Amino acid sequence: MIRIMRRFFSSPNTGVHKLIVKSHRWQKSAIAAAVLLGLWGSNAMAFSLGRITVQSGLGEPLRAEIDVPDINAQEAASLKAAIASPAVFRAASLDYNPALSSLQVSLQKRNDGRYYLRLRGDQAINEPFVDVILEANWATGRIVRDYTLLFDPPGLKQAAKP
Repeated sequence: MIRIMRRFFSSPNTGVHKLIVKSHRWQKSAIAAAVLLGLWGSNAMAFSLGRITVQSGLGEPLRAEIDVPDINAQEAASLKAAIASPAVFRAASLDYNPALSSLQVSLQKRNDGRYYLRLRGDQAINEPFVDVILEANWATGRIVRDYTLLFDPPGLKQAAKP
């Protein structure tokens, strides 16, 4: 079929043959660019932090989970996640809640194989919302993300569980 098209469009007066050749060059360039972007994107976006789910209520010690939608075995093995220092909070113009000082962050794996970060604290949270800056470091990268955690009063939380 291609040979027939080349014979039909190869007339030197029409210029269509040149157009087809240019089109093929453009397609090859587009494919090469897509492959390069795909390779670059897969390395750059391998580890990410997702949404946070607060499991504790106002006046209770902090319990929350952060989804980790994209992580590979090497990143999981070398991951160190922690709450940022008070100086980082000041630099970001956010209030550092002292209850965050005892917060433990650990990587966990669900039964279905998905990963998440578990946040657990010893001190009660007495503010209706708390800003958290999480720093995650691994062998080949680093990510810093801030979250705002909202805490419902314990009575409201229990009323919603019928």
